[in-house]
Amino acid sequence: MLQIGYRKAKKREGASYESVTDKLLQDQLNYYRERAPEYDDWWYRRGTFNHGDEASRIWFDEVSMVKDAFKAEHFQGDFLELAAGTGTWSCLFLKEARTLTVVDGSVEMLSHNPVVVEPNVRTISADLFSWSPDQLYDSVVFTFWISHLPRERLVGFFSMVSRCLKTGGEMFFVDDRAVAVTRESHVVGASGRAMVRKFNNGDHATIVKNFFGDKEIEQIAADVGIELYVHCTPTYFQYGIGSAA
Repeated sequence: MLQIGYRKAKKREGASYESVTDKLLQDQLNYYRERAPEYDDWWYRRGTFNHGDEASRIWFDEVSMVKDAFKAEHFQGDFLELAAGTGTWSCLFLKEARTLTVVDGSVEMLSHNPVVVEPNVRTISADLFSWSPDQLYDSVVFTFWISHLPRERLVGFFSMVSRCLKTGGEMFFVDDRAVAVTRESHVVGASGRAMVRKFNNGDHATIVKNFFGDKEIEQIAADVGIELYVHCTPTYFQYGIGSAA
């Protein structure tokens, strides 16, 4: 997943960075290494992320909305999943794929991803800010990643996605909506592009968290040759579906 500056410090709240340097992007890998064993608690609404039956129902209903939108497009062929992490979406992608290549900067996150043992899955541990594809793909997908990109790197990331896609290839992403993230129990502070999060053991870490507008993302994608349409569920998620020219 994301690679951003990590500082382990109990009771350290409100930390922020004026700029996102390469060192911060590299240091951030430590955050996801440490977070890997508890990452899925957020997705499955366990422990401190369980806000009651009604809140969980809304969450999973909206997860189903996004999954249904993805499945309705009938993605197929050779898939590339960027920032695959613990595989909360990898299993769905694998059902549609002939082959699936998963790329992530954290070996620890990938160690929790159930698809990596499958014969038609290739696993790559690499920094997404420097990684380059060695083949073209029918489908490129990424989940809960672009909100962790520094704003100045968003264009470069979508350029890389465009270079990964075959002509007519398809793209899908899903991410957080801003209003939903600020309600989460592990968020203890936010300022500008920085967000402070709390581990289960009480330690804190600072990550980058940016929220991009639907039209902004669509325009950036269009500029690199991807026709993308971005949508939102009522509360939690922003997602996009598109194809390369």
